[in-house]
Amino acid sequence: METVESMWEELAVSLFTEGKGFMKTLERHLKAPSRFNNDTLFNIAVLSFEKMFVALLAHHEIEALHHTPLALFKEAQSVSGLTDEMKQTARLIASHESICSLDDKSYTTPTDEELRQIIAGLMEIKEFISGNAIKE
Repeated sequence: METVESMWEELAVSLFTEGKGFMKTLERHLKAPSRFNNDTLFNIAVLSFEKMFVALLAHHEIEALHHTPLALFKEAQSVSGLTDEMKQTARLIASHESICSLDDKSYTTPTDEELRQIIAGLMEIKEFISGNAIKE
């Protein structure tokens, strides 16, 4: 019989696997320019961030209430080991989004350097989750 704990862990592993799949494209982009433009790469980065953080929360049996980068990071703050660099990655991603924005700011595209910073931050997040939380 499946337990609640095993259902949470199954969800965590599944989401983390999806997030890592998105990361492959981003990591290859750091080695050689991608055929994708920065808009597309940024969207892939956002998907990866969301999948990995929801997986981390699921591993700790926390249901993500909001899926914006800063909300996910805030919900995960009870998890030991999150770094200021990870928070900066969430902030950098959020700075280009306008979900529920009251100031009517539209989405913006990160520069090449910002995109590299986001990808590097996501790689740190992936390694943290791989080494400290989700064991596949």
